[in-house]
Amino acid sequence: MLRKLLAFKLLNSRNHDFIIKLREILGFYPSDLSLYQIALTHKSASYTLKGERVNNERLEFLGDAILDAVISDFLYKKYPNEREGFLTEMRSKIVNGEKLKELAVKIKIEDFVNQKTNLPYTSSRIFEDAFEALIGAIYLDKGYKKVYKFINKKIIVKHLDFPKLELINHNYKSQLIEWSQKTKSQIEFNSFSDGDSLNNFTSQVIINDTIIGLGKGNSKKEAEQNAAQEALITIREFEY
Repeated sequence: MLRKLLAFKLLNSRNHDFIIKLREILGFYPSDLSLYQIALTHKSASYTLKGERVNNERLEFLGDAILDAVISDFLYKKYPNEREGFLTEMRSKIVNGEKLKELAVKIKIEDFVNQKTNLPYTSSRIFEDAFEALIGAIYLDKGYKKVYKFINKKIIVKHLDFPKLELINHNYKSQLIEWSQKTKSQIEFNSFSDGDSLNNFTSQVIINDTIIGLGKGNSKKEAEQNAAQEALITIREFEY
């Protein structure tokens, strides 16, 4: 009864259409609509509320951590006999930028993202960021069990093909080195440790004294893979 009353109240608000679309995407009615409005507000469309600059960057930070936790939990249970390296690689295939942008489009949130940039649709990180921010909003609004259910039901079951993912080569450093050999481009990895916290390794991919990829990780190897992945995305944007 309480849920129906809440839905009725929401449906009679001035945000009727937005709420209906959110319900289709999420599978439930939001309790705190403002969280989802913020999640879909890119920094280019920031606004001021009570003296504070509002956009989805903080929710993106939170959603990134929650998504990692949920996917890690799922993979740990799905592959009980696989080693840590395999699980880490599978997770990276799911939570990398290109895949998250693809998932954002598949669940149809791109039409609701508030942004004011001239970035090309195919190369923009806006939808990747919005997807992670949406995860953060669900977590704050409904809690871990609800966000786990959303990711499992709306993302994993509907949009992830695990046999196909297992075959994908995500050795980004190897791909980048192969590209450099083909194009006779000199690339350099500048990797270093910057503290004792998580993700304490940083790696930069440098071409012609320009940093085209930046990555962090719990090890030098992971940081270099993440930096190589970003460098490949940068290269493809310039090529196309």
